[in-house]
This record gives sequence, structure tokens and C-alpha cells, in this order.
Amino acid sequence: MEKYSNIRLISMKDPALTLELKKKPAMGLIFFRAFIISLFRSATIADDAVVEKNRIVMRNCALDEKLIRSYRKVCGFSESDHDTVPISYIQTLFIGLLGKFIVSPFFPLTPLGLIHVFQSLEQERPVRTDEILDLECTLDCISKTAKGVETGFVLRALCRDNVVWQGKSRFFTRARVKSGTQGTRRIKNISEPVFPEKKQIISVPADTGRRYAGVSGDLNPHHLHPAAARFFGFKRAIAHGMWTLARAAAGLDAEIGINDRATIEAWFKRPVFMPSRIAFGYEHVQDSTESGPDITEFGLWDDEKNIPHLKGRLINFT
Repeated sequence: MEKYSNIRLISMKDPALTLELKKKPAMGLIFFRAFIISLFRSATIADDAVVEKNRIVMRNCALDEKLIRSYRKVCGFSESDHDTVPISYIQTLFIGLLGKFIVSPFFPLTPLGLIHVFQSLEQERPVRTDEILDLECTLDCISKTAKGVETGFVLRALCRDNVVWQGKSRFFTRARVKSGTQGTRRIKNISEPVFPEKKQIISVPADTGRRYAGVSGDLNPHHLHPAAARFFGFKRAIAHGMWTLARAAAGLDAEIGINDRATIEAWFKRPVFMPSRIAFGYEHVQDSTESGPDITEFGLWDDEKNIPHLKGRLINFT
């Protein structure tokens, strides 16, 4: 284990196990297992732990063209393109694999309470709707701070043994405070958040979570109904973080275009409660040159309360 300031990097070693799935995991069963496992599994990890970079794969995955058209509609992508897959859609293919991974014996943390904090989408070329993909989900890194544990996964989609899409997903698990103890409260100097130039206001209807669940397979209850959200500590149902990223990607694609080879990096901030209205904006920060790509920074935020929901950047390669 290496140590940098207050961040401890848990030692990882090459995969000892590759688990191949023959069919898409049943999310209902995964949620049931996650609840049971959470009663026994810890929310932290020992400093001297060594974790294996195990992998789950699923081969020969055909894409559902009808579902992709519905995804385009729900997330705001152009519905006129019937031949290629939106850059953010491929991530939805891994939801079952990620779910299977976190309830497996080789995942070291409780499967409940994982907070999606970062997602990258790296497209080597547009994926066609008629292509057959092999999917790989690998636990890549674990880091630990006083506030909790962050786990990182690498997601890869291959066509004929060539990587056509890759993503990095990072999740945060808050450290549990023991009963009868209190953490030290620290006063922070909070500066006003800086947002890019506002381009539009996006409406987020109350049924956005249910509609996105229908096209993505992400059935986390706090996205689906206010009562379920209150059970998990939210005052209202919240939109999927990946819907906010997909909606931002759709706006970028419509206004400036996402190149055939492109990367999107996004950091999830505060949740979007439904229904609501959020601002979307972007600013171009670097032109494409021989030595570097074209870069645009973007964000989603509450325009009235200056609360950030999503911050990211689009990197277009020539």
C-alpha cells in the first residue's frame, strides 16, 4: 500500500479470476442480495489489504435498436440517427455487470451506499447498432480517506477483439461513524461555484427517473418513487446521475458535435431532485492543434440556488 498525504492507495494485484456471464443479470435478484450482504459486509477496508483485480465478462452481446431509439428520446439525443449508438449508452450495458460484481464474494465492501462520483466515456469510434460486443468489467483501484473508500472500475466494450469504447466508473462509500462518537467539525471557506456560460434551461419532469430506468436497466429505488427516496434519506426522488450526463452529452452533440473519437469526463456533484429545472452550459477552452485535442468544459446546475449538479469536459480528437 502506498501513501500520499491523507489518501491511502490499497494494494491491487493482477486478476486471479475472470467470471463469464452467459446472460444478463437479473437486477431484482441483485438488489435482494445487496440488501442481505449489506447486513454483514463492512463499509471500509483494512489499510494493509491486498485486493485482486478480478473481472466479469459477458460475450456476444447484441444491441437492442428499439431500446437505443427510446434511450435517445429520454436523454435528448437526436432521433434521426438510427445507425450509431450515443456515446453514453454503452455504459448502460455494464449496469448488470457492476451489480453482479458488488454482490460477488470478491468485492470487499458493502454493496449498499455506493455513490457514483465520476464517469468517463471514451469512444474510439462510433458503435453501430448492429454490432456484437464483448463486455469486460474490472475492479481497477481502491483508495481510502478518513471520509470513506473510493473504488474504481474499468469498463471495456470490444468488437472483434478491438476496444471500441472504454469507461472508468468511480464510486464512493462513506465511512460509518461508530455510535457515541462524533467527528471533528471543520469550518471551510466556501467560495461561490463558477459555472460555464449558460446555454439553456432543461426541464426534469417527475417521471424522469422511471423513464431512464426503463431504457437503462438502472432500477435503484431512490430514482423511481418519492417514498423509496425518503427511505434512503432523500426528500424527493432524484434523477440518475447518468441521465444528467447523457442529457449534457446530448446537448453538446446537438450544439458543437461529438467527434467519432472523443472522451467525456464527468464529476457528479449534488443530486437533481425531481421535478426541477436545471441550467446547462459550456465553454470552449482549447482549440484542436497538432499537439492537443479540442476541449470544451460543461456543467449542469441549479440556476436559482447556484448548486452544482455535474461538472465535466468534452475532449474531441481529430
